[in-house]
Amino acid sequence: MRDWTSNLILTALVLLALYLNRETIADRLGLEGYIVADATEQEQRDTARLQSAGSTSEQAVNLEVEHSTHGAPTQYRCNSASLGTVKTQSADGIYTWQDDRGITHFSDRPAQQGASEYQFKSNHALDYFDLELDYGVLGLAFRNRLEARLNAVFRTYTGIIGLGAMRKVKLRIVIANNRRAYKKMLDVLGSSAAGNQGIYKTAHNIAVVEFRSEAQAMRTAIHEAVHAINQAVLGNTPRWFNEGTAEYFEYIETSMNLSQLKPNGAWVRNDYLAGELLHPNSLFEAAGSWRGKAQSRMYRSSWAFVYYLMSSQRGRSQLKHYMHLEQENPCDLVSFTQIQFIFETRKRQFDNSYAQVIQQKLTAHRF
Repeated sequence: MRDWTSNLILTALVLLALYLNRETIADRLGLEGYIVADATEQEQRDTARLQSAGSTSEQAVNLEVEHSTHGAPTQYRCNSASLGTVKTQSADGIYTWQDDRGITHFSDRPAQQGASEYQFKSNHALDYFDLELDYGVLGLAFRNRLEARLNAVFRTYTGIIGLGAMRKVKLRIVIANNRRAYKKMLDVLGSSAAGNQGIYKTAHNIAVVEFRSEAQAMRTAIHEAVHAINQAVLGNTPRWFNEGTAEYFEYIETSMNLSQLKPNGAWVRNDYLAGELLHPNSLFEAAGSWRGKAQSRMYRSSWAFVYYLMSSQRGRSQLKHYMHLEQENPCDLVSFTQIQFIFETRKRQFDNSYAQVIQQKLTAHRF
């Protein structure tokens, strides 16, 4: 009886010591908010996943990058979620061969002679990404729709810079079921939920999305995934490009093998742009102006410039040139002067061309 009582007292003292020193323990583990009080079972599982991400991703990087849907600060980290070159998807053990009559056969078991593993030939079977998705209150159907739209994003990128420049990407996305859960997850990652409903942490290669509606969760998940794609394929990119492309792809839809990119509903009313824009030259220099009253104009202007570039073959060619330059030195950024030269934004003809596209009725792009 005495031994049992002593063990009980010892256990209580150990638990008390762990509680009193929880901040020190969290600091040693490299986590903020390691102890989450009063969490539900689902929140505890999500928090554990984020804690794992936070404790294993800190060693291979130099500077920090953080991107969010609405105005969190951006710092740059030379880090990548690339899984190497893009290859054709495996047929997972399906074999094919021809018999003596020239008839082609398919089976999950190879014939004794002459069989080879089947390879998809369509570019729609390219293995662009691995998706690790915790979809919370959403179901498998959400995952399937997200995968289809992400594949369309990758095909659009491939159409711009070519398959040889593409990289397979590891995408990790967590859907938080409500605002409370979202805040707790961001606490673990050392970020604030103020002013945003989605965030991508390059340091841990993980995106967290607050669920408000299925349509919103889809748009935000795509937005944050584009940040991961940019980092893996190109490396560090300036914020106008990173947010502009993320805003551009938010409303992507697919039908069979076709993609449709509708104008972003946050910046367009009745098919026309609503609100003032910064000139692209000002946008290129605006690295520190993404807070407060300027925030909406920065996002709107970034989207508008990417929309303009994607509206013509000439614009897409300029974008290709720029993206290849960023890819050549993934830890550095292309200079302001180079960007102006590539997009010809100092020429008088640019202002006329830009205004002609942006001030007219805006339509969906189809690829």
